[in-house]
Amino acid sequence: MKRRSLTLVSLLLCSLLWEGCTPAVNQVANNLTASMVPQKASDLQRVVDAQYDSTRSTVVLHTQKSTGKTGENIIDVSMPEGVMNYVNARYPGKVVRSVQIVRATGGNSVINSGMPAVTAPLPTVPASPGSPALAAGVAAIALPPSVRIDRKITPRAPLNASLTAKENAVLQVAKSKLGTPYVWGHNEDRGQVGFDCSNFTEYVYHHALGYLFTTSSRGQYQVVGVPVAKANMRVGDLLTFNQGSHVGIYAGNGQMIQEGGGLGKVGYLSVKPGSYWGNHISAVKRMF
Repeated sequence: MKRRSLTLVSLLLCSLLWEGCTPAVNQVANNLTASMVPQKASDLQRVVDAQYDSTRSTVVLHTQKSTGKTGENIIDVSMPEGVMNYVNARYPGKVVRSVQIVRATGGNSVINSGMPAVTAPLPTVPASPGSPALAAGVAAIALPPSVRIDRKITPRAPLNASLTAKENAVLQVAKSKLGTPYVWGHNEDRGQVGFDCSNFTEYVYHHALGYLFTTSSRGQYQVVGVPVAKANMRVGDLLTFNQGSHVGIYAGNGQMIQEGGGLGKVGYLSVKPGSYWGNHISAVKRMF
């Protein structure tokens, strides 16, 4: 079949000014929150092939229309941050300036991104058990970096709730979604079915604590929360892997609760020393 000529539809991904962000962070291009994502009908595509072009910092995705099944190769291409989450997971640490989506039935598109790759490990600060993360000589923070409060909902645990109440709230919301299927770019706050890994974590903190922050997996690795030492990991911490290619939430007893990670749904995976995910933690982020 003769390949149709490409129709390039450029979708420039916007930056969001969060509380606590520096100007440099505000230039990150694909840190979209759920409220900023264009509201479009779902366009589920199955990725059948992908290539990274280092000369142009471009990823080319060859897709076919999904038959309605969900899974870790199904992308809702109407959600630009879902496409970038997929690319960040597939090519962690790579600089990606654009993603070219080549459909088997035509209607191809290009998504542009200015998201830089992070190649250096994030610094960590010590945290005492049972209290918010503290930097030397700095008072406890009320909100983690790059997080704002959604005043339109009533979270399970408000800002002034106890540490135990916040831990329980995070776990309760996360557990309520066990078995929910994986779809790149989906977030049930938008009335969609399923999540990808970082839409899941944002959803959990949103309903448990009232938080709003980026649904970009690499953005969560780069700018959300206070990095703490891996040895100080506690229940409710945001866990990031392979420079933002995957994220989850620490559930205690050496396990995280997360979306995907090879399961294709929300479930538990080990982060104990020697486990695959335990060996690939890039940063532990204190969220309260």
